[in-house]
Amino acid sequence: MTVEHVAVIALVVEVAVMVLARFGTERRHWNHYKQRGPAPQTGNDLTQASGVLYAVAAAAVAGAAVVTRAEMSLSAIGTFTLFGILLPACAAHSVMVLATRGRADRITRWHRGSACIVAAGGGIVSIGLL
Repeated sequence: MTVEHVAVIALVVEVAVMVLARFGTERRHWNHYKQRGPAPQTGNDLTQASGVLYAVAAAAVAGAAVVTRAEMSLSAIGTFTLFGILLPACAAHSVMVLATRGRADRITRWHRGSACIVAAGGGIVSIGLL
């Protein structure tokens, strides 16, 4: 299995995690609409990832690019930005939403740590997409 295969598998897993978190958020919205549950919190939105997660993913991408001596063209920078920073950070935020069932007050250091690992791993593996 090559680095490209691992990068594609990581990309598919990131998207699957984001879809699962979105389904959970929509379920909470639907339950609230039917008066079967509390109102969802604003932190459930997948695009509201913490700036720290973006920074962790960006640092991982930069480190991987330096170590592998990747060619820095405009398309490579665009690929790194989309697949190395944005998707891993949103997937990491989705991990926290799934782990806490959308309750921001229940986020612990364990949840934040696992989210940082997901963001860093996605950033490092994204180098295989070039």
